Amino acid sequence: MEDSSGTTGGSSGAASGAASSDGTTTGETGAAETGAAETGGVETGPPPLLKTCAYPAAGGAGLVELMVPKGSMQRLEFVVPGLPDPGVVAAATLRYRSYDADHPGEEGEIFVNGGPPIAMPAELAWENTEVDHAIDVTGRTVAGENVVEFGAGSFEGGTFYRVGQVVLELQAELEACPEPPPPPAEARQIGYEDAVYSQRNNWVLRCDFMGGYAYSAKGQDHIPLDCDGKYAPDGTTHGTATFLFEDVAPGDYAITIKSRHTPNRNPKGALFVVNGEGKRIKQNDDLDFWVDTWGTKALAGDVEVVLDSTQEIASDSVIWVRLAPI
Repeated sequence: MEDSSGTTGGSSGAASGAASSDGTTTGETGAAETGAAETGGVETGPPPLLKTCAYPAAGGAGLVELMVPKGSMQRLEFVVPGLPDPGVVAAATLRYRSYDADHPGEEGEIFVNGGPPIAMPAELAWENTEVDHAIDVTGRTVAGENVVEFGAGSFEGGTFYRVGQVVLELQAELEACPEPPPPPAEARQIGYEDAVYSQRNNWVLRCDFMGGYAYSAKGQDHIPLDCDGKYAPDGTTHGTATFLFEDVAPGDYAITIKSRHTPNRNPKGALFVVNGEGKRIKQNDDLDFWVDTWGTKALAGDVEVVLDSTQEIASDSVIWVRLAPI
């Protein structure tokens, strides 16, 4: 790009040290070069340019749920490895995705490396909605392993939200961004709203109550409760809900399932099949919203968890399925 002086003008001395078209240097050696040689200085070159690099949290692929009463000290923790020394960091941004962050000023708090709390962004319009966030956390990162925590809010009715896909994005003086690490064994969770249903007409997806849940049913009285109007019972309660976890890192995992227990659920227990292995979980009691342990299993690659409600004419329920490395 030309400067304001155009292509002509300037002293001949200024041009004498310019590079010729064949790449050689003409004219006399500049004073800056001779000074460096005389003093024995070492030419280090310009500092590296600022690069924007993303550092994902280990296990940040899925959204993880926090459902606790007001005043709870429980937090969701995400570990972000491999950050450079803060001395080379010009700016830092925390990026994450939330679900159902709908209580402005009361939703929850974020802590970066144990620092002062940051109020979680929330809007009434974000009820039952996933939203991507970017929060300035410049000056809060440390070299190496960083910890990002999400805690409870001040809403009188308690805290409920899901968060995940946590990334620290840095603008830093680096020669290059680090190569992304191989995916570790990580906790991953899929909610009922992301399951794939067969015989969808026999499933009620109720999203108006305590974050929502799914259950198989046969009664006409459930029709107004289905979120998207697809419930049209045929009297069998039959159908499946499939939760597909893609590219799971090899490891041993604990499989847990959250559902709504009620006394009228399947007396034989809900049949959950993990990569072809089925186990039943009792849901016919008054525990209401409850997390059950299916068991542990060595998993790798694509993992399929199926709630099979085709064996009996009875109601089964599910809110989410979670895989956690052990």
